[in-house]
Amino acid sequence: MTNEFSRRQFLKAGVGFIGGAAGTVLFGDFSTVVLAQSSGVQDRWRFCRKCQAMFYNGYDNKGACAAGGSHEPAGFEFALPYGGSPTPNAQDNWRFCRKCQAMFFNGYPNKGACPAGGTHKAAGFNFVLPHDVSPTPTTQEEWRFCGKCQVMFYNGYDNTGACAAGGSHEGAGYNFVLPHYP
Repeated sequence: MTNEFSRRQFLKAGVGFIGGAAGTVLFGDFSTVVLAQSSGVQDRWRFCRKCQAMFYNGYDNKGACAAGGSHEPAGFEFALPYGGSPTPNAQDNWRFCRKCQAMFFNGYPNKGACPAGGTHKAAGFNFVLPHDVSPTPTTQEEWRFCGKCQVMFYNGYDNTGACAAGGSHEGAGYNFVLPHYP
């Protein structure tokens, strides 16, 4: 057994211990501002390769996918900021849906179509997500709000993914630039 930290242990310890100041080391310059204005970050957020939505991968149940079955993780593990106040480049009211486990926008009276049936049901943290900032090596841009089902989805491919409201996701609003582990 060695006394060396794994990269993930180092990253988690850095965020918990130093908060916003660790943002420069972990996620690049832009995240210093985002993390300094948040209460913390939650990791285990993933891209679903089937529906292209952002979903929480921290439970055995991966949640209902609009493309059928459960979400299937692929790509980066995202560490998303929560708490704090919105800014001109960080939007709040992003929430975890306890039914489908996707990230959805909870800022409108209509909560959007949920692939688990009915509308999304908010639970957990109030995420304040960065948008319209320059990407860094530890962020990914092209995350968008779907104007039909209200989930956060990846808009970087020609196929925008299956939407619970029917057809494919339709991007609207900001270009979110989300921090991930290297």
